[in-house]
Amino acid sequence: MKLCKRLLSALCAAALLFSFSASAMAANQTEETEQTDPAGQADQTEQNSEEQRARQQYENLVAVADLIRQVGVESSPDDDPLARGLAALFEKDPTAYEALMSAMLGSYDRYTSYVPAGHYETSYPTSGSYVGVGVTLEQYGDDVRVAAVTEGGSAQKAGILPGDLIVSAGGKNTRGMTIEEVSSLLRGDEGTTVTVGVQRAGGGATFVLQRAAIAVSNFSSQVLEDGIYYMQWTRFAESSSYIQFVFAIQEMVEKQSKVLILDLRGNPGGEVDMALNALNRLIPDKGKSYFAVSSRQGAQKDIQVMESDGMGPRLNQILILTDGGSASASEIMISSLHDLGYAQTVGTTTYGKARGQYHLVFDDGSAVIITGLELIAPSTPDYDGVGLKPDHEVENQVQPHPAALCEKVPERVLNLTNWSEDTLKLNQALAALGLLDQDAKQDMHEFDQLTLEALNQFRGYAGLAPQNYLDAQTAALINQRLEQFKGQQTLADKQLDYALKLARTYLSQPLQYTVDEYGNFENIPLPAEEPPAEEPAA
Repeated sequence: MKLCKRLLSALCAAALLFSFSASAMAANQTEETEQTDPAGQADQTEQNSEEQRARQQYENLVAVADLIRQVGVESSPDDDPLARGLAALFEKDPTAYEALMSAMLGSYDRYTSYVPAGHYETSYPTSGSYVGVGVTLEQYGDDVRVAAVTEGGSAQKAGILPGDLIVSAGGKNTRGMTIEEVSSLLRGDEGTTVTVGVQRAGGGATFVLQRAAIAVSNFSSQVLEDGIYYMQWTRFAESSSYIQFVFAIQEMVEKQSKVLILDLRGNPGGEVDMALNALNRLIPDKGKSYFAVSSRQGAQKDIQVMESDGMGPRLNQILILTDGGSASASEIMISSLHDLGYAQTVGTTTYGKARGQYHLVFDDGSAVIITGLELIAPSTPDYDGVGLKPDHEVENQVQPHPAALCEKVPERVLNLTNWSEDTLKLNQALAALGLLDQDAKQDMHEFDQLTLEALNQFRGYAGLAPQNYLDAQTAALINQRLEQFKGQQTLADKQLDYALKLARTYLSQPLQYTVDEYGNFENIPLPAEEPPAEEPAA
């Protein structure tokens, strides 16, 4: 196995650093043990002895390498005997490389780590697409099942449906596997195929699916109500997501929205620079110190303070949705907008990651993640390991899946313009399966064009041709699908409901910016603060 000299030299240097830090840590631990835990002195002494032996062995290796470089008959000035020795060790025992990396990095903090080859892109996606079959997976007991199917993906084209259990992939039984393990089987090189077995009501099926590039978006937005705009960041990554965000701000001001609901739930972070740039576009006032990043270069610390450019519209309120999955770069946005008085938070306490990392990715796909940045909020104290507590603590509620509550669809013919209780059951079933927008329906008892479109979408998923009526066969398939959701639970989004209720209280306040015919906005100046009254002379 060939390894570049630069990497091996880095490993050697890092191993030396690890040795010294481990020894120093051991010394501190020994002193503490002598004071508080006399019974553990024997174990601590043995541990110290092992660490001293390991340090002595490393110093022996360094001494031998120096001697070879100085007097070795066949050595050259640029020869690195220690690097050659490590290369031979890694070739003889490939596990030694990962063991060394893990030992070097495992003693620092909870974020510093070694990521084996094949796991980095999954854990830290850097693009807005991935190569796969187009399914979203969820854990279901000991099984993994399809939670959603991507429109236009090979899974959707083949007829895989939400609720299908993945029982095999790539010739392997998936029973007992995690989502990550099944996902790794479904992904691969573009253009290759994978055989997938599913189990559904009425039996099983096997599909041969072709892997293709599946586009995903880290950002979405929409108008929820007049005056209330919604944005969701799932991760700060991919430049196209940032461009979508800029256009969304433009749409928000053109709609003259007064309140923004910013959904950062489940957002693990991503690119710090992107989060800071997005944050800057939401702050209406110029010259605000909205965040700071502390980094270290050797023994020196450098603190970079970010100041706002006053690019954001002056909204009546920003409401940020948070949960335990909101971390890192998303916590930058949360703490900044909240500390500066522009936002209130709704949800649950965030993850608590106020540290940033440097990523060193190697040619083999493995990587090293090393903490090197401290993220500093405007006024919130260090929240690393603590999280950011919301202003309004709201828990989402578990409830039965809507499809589990639906009555069976009568297995008979229903035509356009039919108005009946049977049509109501059909519409309710299609809505519960995510195929029909109830809000767009004037009467759920009516079989109209919206019903027909949803019905034919279901038939397409089932591999059937479209038609202008409901037949008994399709009704039976819909009932089979409903049956798969029996016992399944879903979360009622009480956090969004609360944020919406809170947002409506700000709609009566006047708009705080103007918009011209070209869509350009200008913030209305804030009233000047009156100087404090002078104290009367004694």
